[in-house]
Amino acid sequence: MKKSAGVLLSGLALLALTQAQAQPGRFETMSMEQKVAAGESYHGRQAVPVEPFRVVGNIYFVGTTNIGIYLIATPEGHILVDSGVNEMSSTIRDSVEKLGFRMSDIKIMLSSHAHFDHVQAHAVLQRMTGAQVMALEADADALETGRDLSPLGFEGWEPVQVDRRLQDGESINLGGTSMTPTLVPGHTPGCTTWSTDTEDSGETMNVVIFGCNGPNDGVQIVNNPRFPTLPEDSLFGFDNLAKLNPDIYLTGHPEAPFEGIMEQLRVQVRPHPLLQQQPWHELVAERRASIEARIAAERAQ
Repeated sequence: MKKSAGVLLSGLALLALTQAQAQPGRFETMSMEQKVAAGESYHGRQAVPVEPFRVVGNIYFVGTTNIGIYLIATPEGHILVDSGVNEMSSTIRDSVEKLGFRMSDIKIMLSSHAHFDHVQAHAVLQRMTGAQVMALEADADALETGRDLSPLGFEGWEPVQVDRRLQDGESINLGGTSMTPTLVPGHTPGCTTWSTDTEDSGETMNVVIFGCNGPNDGVQIVNNPRFPTLPEDSLFGFDNLAKLNPDIYLTGHPEAPFEGIMEQLRVQVRPHPLLQQQPWHELVAERRASIEARIAAERAQ
């Protein structure tokens, strides 16, 4: 599988921009000069609108080119996973309405993790919908303070109240749909993989939505002054991921996973095109090995 274009910002560009901020965890938004210095306008290229579509069962894609936003529709209201950057709130609204749904029927807002490209529009969308915001305890403070409290310490967002703080494995339920969070710390303290079952073409499929790949490139893992247990936390996260057995997995940055199959997804080809993805346990093992190599390299320095 191709390496996803969805790593937040990579390599030296990310490290340079992070170091350019005066303090870890600053929560004001970046200037355009900073974004350009980082090598791309993430808010621009990654957030180009695309036509919404049904992915599988009751799960719909309402995101952009490379920022995955997912709507889970139920008879008693809907669940939105992630909100993207500020500029995306109107795009998400338009996509939800194009699919025949109403923003006012979104009852719950979830997040994969508290980085700006996944939660920056939370406050705006919460006002649009009146939805309850729910998140794992370890990321809730970041949402409520508007600060990136992860090892990355990057751009922030407008604070949003968290109505329900969840624990690892504590499911939420709406309209017959259950969403279960799996804690995958490292990328952020409360990075979350969401699991749900959905009915598609007469079959029950287990689907996970994830965006937790371990600490970002350029982040010190070993002896991190803000996160001394970051190596152990990161490996615990991969152990937790390995317990899951999804039929299909969706990511927070779908450009690479959807490449070459977008039209098949739109016309609902079956067997489902995402069943041909890299096997889940192989993917998890591959990404764990990458983090282990980084840990070993840092300890050897």
